[in-house]
Amino acid sequence: MTGIKCEIKVVSRQKMGSETETTTEVYTGIYLDRGNKKYISYKRHTEDGDIDCLLSYGAGKMTLSQQGGLKSKLEFIPGKKTDNLYQTPMGNMTVPVYTRGLSIHDKKDTIEIMLDYDIATRDAIRTLMEITVTI
Repeated sequence: MTGIKCEIKVVSRQKMGSETETTTEVYTGIYLDRGNKKYISYKRHTEDGDIDCLLSYGAGKMTLSQQGGLKSKLEFIPGKKTDNLYQTPMGNMTVPVYTRGLSIHDKKDTIEIMLDYDIATRDAIRTLMEITVTI
């Protein structure tokens, strides 16, 4: 993917019951503007190997695709529940996600994305992600 080199900072707050966990990760990636749709790609390094991530957004929704040790495609549409597939070494799982809110602010040198969603597992996990892309 050709585009503009960028820094991606992902702050994720997950709440399950009374427990809250916050993680912060920073990646180097590529930003590509195709008019109606924008793309951000980066690589995550995990215990299970590298995972190529592609975040795309436009027209009021966002999609996160992952390829590598973990394969998934998550679709986030505000006010909607989507069924998403995770392919792991242990097998495939369907993961329902309810998107509470999605806010995207494209500025001259930064993009700020706020994503609020629930992962509907046996014990629902509420996640609030703040993604800041610096171009």
